[in-house]
Amino acid sequence: MVTTSWDDGHPLDLRVAELLVKHGLAGTFYVPRSSQKPVMNGLQIRELSNSFEIGAHTLEHVMIDRLSDPEARVQLSGSREWIEELTGKSCRVFCFPGGKFRSRQLQLVRKAGYQAARTVELLSTANPRRIDGLCVIPTTVQVFPHGPYAYAKNVLKRFSPLAVHWPGRSLLSHDWAALAKDLFLQTMERGGVFHLWGHSWEIQEQGQWENLEKVLMTMRQCRENLKSVTNSELCAYAV
Repeated sequence: MVTTSWDDGHPLDLRVAELLVKHGLAGTFYVPRSSQKPVMNGLQIRELSNSFEIGAHTLEHVMIDRLSDPEARVQLSGSREWIEELTGKSCRVFCFPGGKFRSRQLQLVRKAGYQAARTVELLSTANPRRIDGLCVIPTTVQVFPHGPYAYAKNVLKRFSPLAVHWPGRSLLSHDWAALAKDLFLQTMERGGVFHLWGHSWEIQEQGQWENLEKVLMTMRQCRENLKSVTNSELCAYAV
């Protein structure tokens, strides 16, 4: 299976959406109501929701791990209700801004009405896990030129390194696109979930649009042998 997700609701998300449509791939866009950076307006978000899943990302793009439980509840419930009112569709998935949260806050996410929470656990091709009644979704590769130290640090502090398919030499470079292709082809061969994610504003800043399209083209070439799903659709395959 293949899934993609895109954080922060920047207007450049519309460019990502165009690429996903072009290559026939599903996507989930996590959108806060406001943020430190520009956010799509209501009309743009509604139009995006006609073709893609919209997930919650707090009301003001705040780090959940820094909040008290009552404050976190406001951000969690408020962002879901805002998206549902805006789009007229159910909002079932939440993504932690900055990927930061305390383990016990997973219960708050579930009680706020979500079925799933997406993390920034990298290099995983495993199915989502069920924790405290919530589907917790890892990721495989971020559209960003991380170095090997960043990947190693991420794996060690996240849930488990056992779900990682180590991709060899591509992990030792800053070439995220080569890493993505390696892990995608491994997933096609061995099974699992390939999850590509990123921030459109970061793709612009890092000049990664061409690399992104190359990776999406690789995925499209294998389209007959893969299932492209939204983040919430992964819940059906949680273990």
